[in-house]
Amino acid sequence: MSNEPQTPADPGPKGPQLDELLDGLMGWNRSFIKTLKDGVLYPERVAGAVLAQDHQTYASPVRVLIFLMGLYMTLTVFMMGSDFQSVQTFSDSSPEALDAWLTQQGSSLDEVNNVWAFWIQVLIWPITVIASLPFALLFKAYAPRRTLYGAVLVYMTTVNAMTAVQIMLTLVLAVFLDNADSMVIGLILVLFFYYYITGRVLFAHYARTLWGTLLKLFSFVLLTPVTLVITVLMQLLAFDQVMEHRFDLNVSDIIQLRGDTAP
Repeated sequence: MSNEPQTPADPGPKGPQLDELLDGLMGWNRSFIKTLKDGVLYPERVAGAVLAQDHQTYASPVRVLIFLMGLYMTLTVFMMGSDFQSVQTFSDSSPEALDAWLTQQGSSLDEVNNVWAFWIQVLIWPITVIASLPFALLFKAYAPRRTLYGAVLVYMTTVNAMTAVQIMLTLVLAVFLDNADSMVIGLILVLFFYYYITGRVLFAHYARTLWGTLLKLFSFVLLTPVTLVITVLMQLLAFDQVMEHRFDLNVSDIIQLRGDTAP
């Protein structure tokens, strides 16, 4: 390992272009598999290509993120069932009691679940972006001369590698464990892998020494609970707004429901 960052602290990417965003949403690149493979095995190379604005070697981090997050959401619904996107996750009451209470309010559990499932799939992207912003800000803080957009793309490369490994690990664990346990254990294990690939990116492009890399990586570890709290709070806020504006329901009443009978 060298003592100097491999990538000069040039400004890097200056911002998304319309054609790049459309390509990220709808396009396909034959280097897609190479991007995933190198993102897992050589994350510093993929991050370096982003910082060098090399658009030929690897697929767009935006495109990879959208594909992997969509695949992971599909896998989650398949393995966890419809309860993953059910309002029951916000209440300790039984489904029967919750359905009876919602019927009294002029709706039904199935109707509310369908609406919430639609909106959480729409809102999961902005929630993910906002909750992840602190990590991107750390990358920006450790290289102030580089653009924030470049920091976001570098962060995406680490998330893409983590998500790809999580999907594979979850499928492997599902052979030996039930679906719910495999999802939870896969998430915990892959978190350590995320710190590992982030450390490699930091050492290659953001730090001058191994000790400096470890200190910077520790800040990512400390920030993880904060991003989890932001994610939960934003999902709760989204749920509150959907329930209020679509069904005129008070979300606190749903959360406070207990037991087998509604109040």
